[in-house]
Amino acid sequence: MKHCIGILLLLALVACDDGSSKQNNNNTNNVNNANNQNLPPPLCQTQPSGEVLFVDASDEAGIGVDGEHLLGNRLGAVDLDGDGYPDLVIHTGDGYTRDAADALDYQRKKRVLRNVEDPQNPGRRMFVEYTADSGYDRIPDTEERGRGASFAVAGDINGDGHLDLLSVVYASTAETAVVDETTVLYGDGAGHFIPQTAVQPWVNPQYYSTTSAALTDYNRDSSLDIFMGYSYKTYGTSPQQDRLFRNSGAGTYGDVTDSAGLTTLPGGEAEGHNHKPSWGVTVCDINGDGWPDLLSSSYGRAWNGLYLGNDGLTFSDVSESSTYRADDLMDYSDNQFYICHCRLNPGPECDEVLPGTQMITCSDDYWYVGSDDQPYRNGGNTFTSLCADFDNDGDMDVYHAEIHHWHIGNSSDSSQLLRNTGETPLRFERPGNDVTGLDRVHEMTDWNEGDITAVTMDFDNDGLLDILVGDSDYPGTKARLFRQKPDHTFEEVAESLDLLAPRAGGVSYLDYDQDGDLDLLIGFSRMRCTTADTDCIFDEPRVRLFRNDGGSGQNRAVFRLRGGGSYGFANTFAIGAQVSVTAGEVTQIREIQSSFGHFGILTPLEAWFGLGSDCDISRVEIRWPNLENTVTVLENVSANYIYYIDEVEGLVQWEPMPVE
Repeated sequence: MKHCIGILLLLALVACDDGSSKQNNNNTNNVNNANNQNLPPPLCQTQPSGEVLFVDASDEAGIGVDGEHLLGNRLGAVDLDGDGYPDLVIHTGDGYTRDAADALDYQRKKRVLRNVEDPQNPGRRMFVEYTADSGYDRIPDTEERGRGASFAVAGDINGDGHLDLLSVVYASTAETAVVDETTVLYGDGAGHFIPQTAVQPWVNPQYYSTTSAALTDYNRDSSLDIFMGYSYKTYGTSPQQDRLFRNSGAGTYGDVTDSAGLTTLPGGEAEGHNHKPSWGVTVCDINGDGWPDLLSSSYGRAWNGLYLGNDGLTFSDVSESSTYRADDLMDYSDNQFYICHCRLNPGPECDEVLPGTQMITCSDDYWYVGSDDQPYRNGGNTFTSLCADFDNDGDMDVYHAEIHHWHIGNSSDSSQLLRNTGETPLRFERPGNDVTGLDRVHEMTDWNEGDITAVTMDFDNDGLLDILVGDSDYPGTKARLFRQKPDHTFEEVAESLDLLAPRAGGVSYLDYDQDGDLDLLIGFSRMRCTTADTDCIFDEPRVRLFRNDGGSGQNRAVFRLRGGGSYGFANTFAIGAQVSVTAGEVTQIREIQSSFGHFGILTPLEAWFGLGSDCDISRVEIRWPNLENTVTVLENVSANYIYYIDEVEGLVQWEPMPVE
């Protein structure tokens, strides 16, 4: 039950800021203290417990084979109709092609499922087919269905107060059957969407292979801009420029890549100025100065990109100076291609760097002297970059999810955590997976780490962010859930918590039943499956929902934000807002993100905080992504509520969460 209140904001004038607080660099005299009268009463767990098991609830939730038969591996969970429950937007890998007119629902390559109450079991939630009713797959200017789409990201694009979708189409030169373009769909707030036909700058015959997109208000004018990641024009050759598109305020865009200082070049690899094949993009305020920053995740062992927002106009490339672009391990002696080169065509380089042990048959020389031995070819195959404050020290850290092959060895980066040192200028440290506990035991000699997707969330509500990795596409890969421990190291716990999901070809999270803990959505990939692979457990890319049983036993709080939605205010869904919560002696930070990573991983547009045994929240700060970066403050509020906070009106309503 939601409780609504009207609260005026009191403008509290703040003493002069000496600039020492990262969170308030732009906030002098801009703190809004919400009147704390009429707050909800204390609501606490009587005996907090974080014992969790995961249960495959796919059938119960209606997405199993006997229900909606949900297939796909580009997974999105977001409230499309404004009822407070997350809905699903799901695509298959070949969703860029149109569906046949007579295709059955489960055969369609892009689907929308609505979260509704189970009519047979009141109080229980389930998902039902909603694609046609939503209008998501409608072909523009027709009443026909089946429009091609690869993934979707969500936000209020035209500023009318309703959730819209950017439906992105991936296509390289090889996908000749693709006829549809990346399209904006305007929503009505009730789960219905209409594709727009305005000419947009990303519709360009020279632009191929859009692998990712994130909405951001990079200039804080309340209109959502788009950062798009582009991969190869043709797979393996001709990487392309990532692009920033500025929203005019009416939902039409202009390409500001060059004027924003983001230009890359066809060459210049040694300096890092070259185009790189991006498999994911992420946007967050990584240095805490109030301006959104842009993160590109690069494939092909190329360097990753980090661009800091300066002033709402331009960006600075700090990929090298911050150590973001790659680790500093340049040892390629165990790269099997290098070893074979030294066996077949030895040169002086083989005396300078002694080759390691040969483990493959050397039938040809695939090593390129002067290129493969250079630092710019000793990065990673980064697909997804997570931006979050993993250690609760007030600085945003990064987790890179990487594909790493055994035969490439140390010359390719593994998935790893980058800890923000808090220094100025920005700098990251890489403690190493053996230190953080994010390493893994390889069960075979010819191992592959297929970390393509990843999300971070607090699944056991203990106040520490955990990491779910979608390790996929190779034998022996599986969903890997790393639980964070109080010392800020991690332990892999998936199998011990009954989370059994081989070849996890897509991940997201949601509290689908609103019981106060986060459930996991995991796809299955049949990439490289053979009859000999026992972990290829399905003959199709099924999506499964793993219900979290037990995480709701700890205290937690959720914040759903509403921006003013017009010039001077934040965008409607407050994408880019940072929320900090202090309980006990710990302050946690979350940032509202539209999507992130490989093919636009979409999670609910809210800030979720696990609080463990702490029931009393001493302070909540919301830094709004508006022109002045104003801050709303709440003090002495209770855990175990969903709080609805408006940029103008403050705390407007709350909804209690279940307690035991």
